[in-house]
Amino acid sequence: MIIGAMIILFVLSLIFFIIAADSWEHEVLFAGIGTILFTLALGVLIFGCFHGFINYPPTEGTHQGVITAVDLEGNWFRRYEVYLKSSRYTAQSDETVYLVYENETELIEKLKNAIGKEVKLHYGHDGGYIAWNSCGTYHIKDVEIIGED
Repeated sequence: MIIGAMIILFVLSLIFFIIAADSWEHEVLFAGIGTILFTLALGVLIFGCFHGFINYPPTEGTHQGVITAVDLEGNWFRRYEVYLKSSRYTAQSDETVYLVYENETELIEKLKNAIGKEVKLHYGHDGGYIAWNSCGTYHIKDVEIIGED
């Protein structure tokens, strides 16, 4: 929806700029309308970057494997990346990367304590818009260590 509105506004602004370039009588009017539409398209783009462009349905899943690393990544919007191998014997390139927000300290400590252990990760997205600084659908919600009492 947001992407469609942005594209329509941008195309309309280009049309009005072209009409303004060809017009001898109303070039200021058409250039003004084109500028307003271009500004609106830019506003929709900025809004979409912070709010998200696509309304995602809720997702949920589990993945069992061995946690190989928990690393803090990013300069401004920092988050932890958790690397999970499905088997101890798969190549390093077969790891799946899951994300955790930096402020989820209790979950991060559980994940760090589970490095090298067999775990079941519960991950997903609550639904709604995913912005550019979101962990998205690979956000870890909980971790369960397998084989420990």
